[in-house]
Amino acid sequence: MTTNPEQFPELPLNPRTPARRRSLQNMRRGALALLVLALLLFILSAIRDFQGIWAWTGAFAEAAMVGGLADWFAVVALFRHPLGLPIPHTAILPRNKARLAKRLSGFIRDHFLESEAIVRLLRRADPAAWLAQWLAQPESSELLTRQLLTLLQKALALSDDAELRKALRGALGRQLQRVDGARWIGSILALLTEDHRHQALLDDGIQRLRQWLDGEDTRSLLAEHIAAILKRAYPTLFAWMSTLMDPATLSDNLARNLVKAAHQLLQEIEDDPEHPRRLAFDRWMAEAIERLQTDGPFQERIRRWQQGLIAHPAVQEYADGVLRDLRSWLDRDLQSPDSRLQHHVQELAAQLGAFLGEQAVLREAINTYLESSVRRLAPAVRDGLAQHIEKTILDWPEKDLIRLLEEGVGTDLQYIRVNGTLVGGVVGVLIHALALAVPFII
Repeated sequence: MTTNPEQFPELPLNPRTPARRRSLQNMRRGALALLVLALLLFILSAIRDFQGIWAWTGAFAEAAMVGGLADWFAVVALFRHPLGLPIPHTAILPRNKARLAKRLSGFIRDHFLESEAIVRLLRRADPAAWLAQWLAQPESSELLTRQLLTLLQKALALSDDAELRKALRGALGRQLQRVDGARWIGSILALLTEDHRHQALLDDGIQRLRQWLDGEDTRSLLAEHIAAILKRAYPTLFAWMSTLMDPATLSDNLARNLVKAAHQLLQEIEDDPEHPRRLAFDRWMAEAIERLQTDGPFQERIRRWQQGLIAHPAVQEYADGVLRDLRSWLDRDLQSPDSRLQHHVQELAAQLGAFLGEQAVLREAINTYLESSVRRLAPAVRDGLAQHIEKTILDWPEKDLIRLLEEGVGTDLQYIRVNGTLVGGVVGVLIHALALAVPFII
């Protein structure tokens, strides 16, 4: 495949790359200097006609040159054509870039991204315990709080954009219109009525109503309303009774008796599980759930009410106002040196860390959930990541790929050239010694 150099600029280098490049260049110079030294020794030995010690030096230099040149050819052939000549089986890595990309991505996928391997890594890491320890540190909870509040502040800042608010309202409206409000409410009510849980709500409501009735303000309010009703509905009777008793006292007595009667009724309902009012409440709940889940016309009324509520300008303006008020309050609070929100969120994060540290069962549940999530998601993720690695390598220009590989392993390969020169020279000396010894052996 062909690539456009402008489409794929030179890969960015990490901070250690310049040092690696200098080290590679120094090793190349060293290997070349050693080869040149072998050539000079060979020339000097030839000038001395390979006599005496120069015969040994010449044998060393000759074999060192052969070894050094052979290893130079092998090293260069990995990355490019030696001397630019299209010699077969050279420029191995660029020529096999597609196969290298496929095998490398497959190796990473099968050995590093395999589901059980990641699960084992998670088990060793114990992420729930790590999270508990991390949150327990003040600097960590402070960092988390700062990042969360910054994210929230930026999100609320977008609420100033009229077009964005309009788009968000539209998206929210479409989502709410898809919700079957009647069935949703019916499901919630059905959940509340399981195991007679709605009767507990009724008991709680009775207790709150009795507390409200016991208040002095409540009795005064009832007395005022009773006096107003009697005066408006029965003016003659009220005027006649006012001659016999103070109107305020009359109204207060009526209010007190009304509260007493209400208390008695509420007490009877609270004490009797089979009280008619309780049974009527059961029937009302059952009928409401039935209508919400099966009554088509009633469901349609709920749906029209739901759509009208979503589209009502007052509701939209209210939502916009809430966003504006929330953003203003958040801005003021975060700019304060003693931000209450930041303090509360940081304290909550620290408490969460302490709670996780104390609850071994919760930590085990979190780790188990993460492991099951890895098993569920890893196959799709690993295949996608392997394809990404393969495509990235294929998209690299060859010059960048060669540079990256050379700077990664090139220094060690230059040692091969050095070793080839030295080992070749030693082997040359041994061969020369063997050649001298053969006549005496035979």
